[in-house]
Parts: sequence; structure tokens; C-alpha cells
Amino acid sequence: MAERLRTFDFTAQSAITSAESKGRNRYPWHDWFDGDIWKITQGEDFETSPLMMERIIRTRASNKHHKAKVTLRHIPALNGDKPAIVLQRTDVVGPSEARKAELREKRQAKKAAAEADAAAFVASLPKKTNGTAAAKAPTKRPTKRVARVG
Repeated sequence: MAERLRTFDFTAQSAITSAESKGRNRYPWHDWFDGDIWKITQGEDFETSPLMMERIIRTRASNKHHKAKVTLRHIPALNGDKPAIVLQRTDVVGPSEARKAELREKRQAKKAAAEADAAAFVASLPKKTNGTAAAKAPTKRPTKRVARVG
């Protein structure tokens, strides 16, 4: 319930709005905004409520230093787990995705090289002819003649 106060010292710095608590050096923004998917947990990665942390993340993402587009979802506290936030910067490709793309390109290049080698090998094999007289070599095997019907 609300409480009426007679006096309050408004000159003292608030713990919530001080420069240290605003997250300038408190949170690893550079890591969190690298494009990978991050799960941050209340009590381990941040102390405020998840809704307040969402506001802090969105404010930090949209400032002049980051100019980031962020997608995030809340994960409620279930089975004794703590509430968490899953976030991802969506306007850049993260290191994990870049590594996956690089490996995919290497596999495709290796596959194309193998296919080119196979095609070169097949091309180097002697070609079959269509039964022309020059291609027929004399054999000791009797030939089968097919009777013409018609």
C-alpha cells in the first residue's frame, strides 16, 4: 500500500538511476549485440525485473552507439528456474552464423571440386563408339544375327 512521507532527500543519487547502474560498464553490450542468440537470467546476468531489463535492452540497442534492431522474448520462471530473457540482434550476422556460412561455402566448394575431378576422370576414359567398322575389333566369338521381321 502507498505510504505518505513527511520528507525525503531528493539530492541523494538513486541506486537505480546512477551511472554505474545504467549499464554503461555493467553489462557486456558488445557481446549481447553481436548477432548471436543470448539467454540472460535474472539474478545471474541482471538484477532488475525482466520487464525493466527489457526496457534497458531496448533503450541501449536504439542509442547512437549501437543503432541495433533487437528481438527478445521473456522466459517465465518454471520449476525453480529463474526468469530469463532471450535476445538477438537481427540487423547483423552473428559470429556463429558467419562461421556456419563459411563452413557451408567450404563444403560446397569441396563438392564442386570433387564433381569437376570426377567429370575430368570420366572425360579421360576411352570413348565408346556406336559400332562403326573402325571401332570393331575382330573377335573369336561368333556374332548373333537377328532375323529381320517384316
